[in-house]
Amino acid sequence: MSASRGELLWGSVAPASVVGEPVAVIHQAIAPPVLDGAVKPANPQGYLDSAADIAHALLRRGHAVVTPCSSPRPGQDGDWAYPDAAAGIADAVAAGARVVWANTTLFRSHPLSGFAARTDLKVVGQGLRTVERFEDKRVCHLMCREAGLPVPRQSVVDLGPAAGSAARSVESVLTDGHWTFPVVVKPLRGRGSDGVLVVGSAAEAVAHIEALAASGATAPDGRPVSRYGNRYLIEEFLPGDEWTVTVMPPGRYRTPDGTGQVAKPWALPPIGRTGHQDGVLPYSGRVPVSSNSTPVRTTHALGEALRSCEEAAHRIGITAPIRIDCRQDAQGRVRLFDINLKPNMTGPGRPGREHMTNLAGMAAEAIGWSYPDLLTAMADNAVPIGRTTQ
Repeated sequence: MSASRGELLWGSVAPASVVGEPVAVIHQAIAPPVLDGAVKPANPQGYLDSAADIAHALLRRGHAVVTPCSSPRPGQDGDWAYPDAAAGIADAVAAGARVVWANTTLFRSHPLSGFAARTDLKVVGQGLRTVERFEDKRVCHLMCREAGLPVPRQSVVDLGPAAGSAARSVESVLTDGHWTFPVVVKPLRGRGSDGVLVVGSAAEAVAHIEALAASGATAPDGRPVSRYGNRYLIEEFLPGDEWTVTVMPPGRYRTPDGTGQVAKPWALPPIGRTGHQDGVLPYSGRVPVSSNSTPVRTTHALGEALRSCEEAAHRIGITAPIRIDCRQDAQGRVRLFDINLKPNMTGPGRPGREHMTNLAGMAAEAIGWSYPDLLTAMADNAVPIGRTTQ
């Protein structure tokens, strides 16, 4: 059978039955590489807190969960997930894991690629090449634009060796693009709102890009690395309301008619976002999404945006949920301005985290799924590792 998008959107979905294959969650322990001059900053906690939330919730739901500790303690993050280095993945597989939940930043040369020949392994996550390609916000933007999807205007500032001074590079881009202010400045491979600033002049744009380019960071393994690289974006500032849309991958889901195959990506209800600070939403690690986000009614304009989000997900070829941030321009048209291929998956269940949630989880609740329901649906739709590494 084939379930329609309408059935899936309006609250009739329940996740398919629990998968018996043992699951291990991996977290970020290696630094993302420099790719075409740009770097995606490592998560400060290496996504270890959300990795522990995932593993704990799956175990309580009844999944077979493989952990590095034989008796994992709910309050100890490190008891629940393996590092995403080759040795960590090998340990998880040797301990019996047959589904690897990639709660980390992926790229073509990620250690998961070394397990591509294993025909008995599945992955919860996007394809390695898919992530490397589309976490480049310029590549993602051009794909959407060429597909006729609504996106804000955008230009690239390249501070590579041949570019000269930052001031000259920024001013050239602003002049050639006939930009007017305010504009948004952001890293090419940014993570959420990290490094994002709305600026009101060329001088502010130069100062911010110079500061980003000069900033360093510490990799998960302790090495000093460039935080953002040398490529940045100037983007049209969208002054209107903002929403986040979670798009689920094709797969098997349960509807009132039974479990059926959904052939294309499908969107969960939109989540309205408020509480912007200087035009930008604060990092969720500093301001919880539960304080500035809520499900909203899908208007005609938002319905069009959901279809655009589904089309973007289809063109990317998603194999796990993604999150797309949308915002109204000055004319009220909803535009897709950021596509996140690894949405945050923190959630409740462990002591002291009863009120933890994430935007995908909030959207899932709007159709009747709990946090464990969402995780179960994701685990049920794990894909063969060879598909994610080819």
